[in-house]
Formats: sequence, structure tokens, C-alpha cells
Amino acid sequence: MPTMTQTLAVNFPRARVWPLLGDVEQVIACMPGASLTKPREGDRIFGQMRVKLGPIAAAFAGEGTLAMDAATHTGVIHGQGTDPKNNSRAKADVTFAVLEEGPGTRIDLTVDFTLTGVLAQFGRGAIVQEIANRLTAEFARNLEAKLAATAPVEVAVEVVEDAAPIAASAAPAEPAKELNAGNLLWVMLKDWLRKMFSSPLPSGERVARRASRAD
Repeated sequence: MPTMTQTLAVNFPRARVWPLLGDVEQVIACMPGASLTKPREGDRIFGQMRVKLGPIAAAFAGEGTLAMDAATHTGVIHGQGTDPKNNSRAKADVTFAVLEEGPGTRIDLTVDFTLTGVLAQFGRGAIVQEIANRLTAEFARNLEAKLAATAPVEVAVEVVEDAAPIAASAAPAEPAKELNAGNLLWVMLKDWLRKMFSSPLPSGERVARRASRAD
């Protein structure tokens, strides 16, 4: 099973972040491409993950379990899903620790995963690591937006005689977008090309090119 580690940070205290992580509906809404297929049953979760990679589109439907330890602020997620259309299967075990970091919170994750079938060729090496990096960053942004949307809002209201009370509420967070791995790969390619052409040449190569132009 390949293993990778990820870290994400949000600008909210752990006391706010930890309860939200236990709310499966809220967490799934932050994950691009993910959705629940039926209500949670105890520690069992039922959902699907939709992924698009160029002309290949997959929808992994399955189930998983979530266990959280409030004493240590750690948790474990086991999940697996299949896409019969593409004869693909995905399985992942995720362990996470929620740590206080100054006024904010850091979440450390370790992911053991297996990907078989048509998409298996994209489940190794730098490709899957870069996709995981960008997916984690987007999840962190969505999680922070959801925390901000549920934060108490203090509004100064002028007291008017016989006026009805005004309830202040924060704007809801935008739903998570579908995970388009093809777009992520295209961004990776552009980043790689930009780095390649912006990197300074080794001194020996610079000398060789100057000599070539002089001839």
C-alpha cells in the first residue's frame, strides 16, 4: 500500500475545528468530488467520490468508517469504493491528528491507499502526490470557509421602539467543486514548464552557449 503524508492548517482554534470534523455531512461538503449517498449509521459512512481525468470519468461508490478519540484529538478513517463502469477500485486508510498551533489548528494526516483498474496508472509517484497536495489545500480552504460561515456574528443594532428583533447570520460557504484531476495535471504541467524555463542554467552550460553564439 503506498503511503503519503499531508498537513493542513486553518486559522481557527482546535475547540472549533474538532467538533466540525466529527460532522460527516459538513466535512464531505468540503471535499471536492465527494458526496454522501445515504445517512450515516453509527460509525459507518456511505458515499461516493467523482473524479475526472481527461476523457476518463470515474465514480467510486462505497462505504467507510470513522472513529475519533476526543482524549487524544486523533481519528481513523477506513474507506473503499468501486466503479463498475471502469472496473476500478479504491481503498484508503487515513489517520489524522488535530493539533493546536498558536491561535490556529494543524491537522496531520497519513494516508495508505490502493488504486486498481483504469486509474491505477495515475496512482503512483509525483502525480498522485501533487494531486493530494492540491486537494488538501482546497479542502483546507473549504473547511476554513465553513468555519467562518458558522462563526458567531456580532452586529451592532440600533434599538428602535416596537421594532422586531433582527437575527444576524453568516453567509453559507460555497459547496465543494467536483474533483477534476485533469485540470490538476494541466496545472502541474504548466508549473513544471515554468520552473524549467525560469531556472538558471548551470555555469558550464552558460559558457558553452556563449561560445556557441560567438562562433
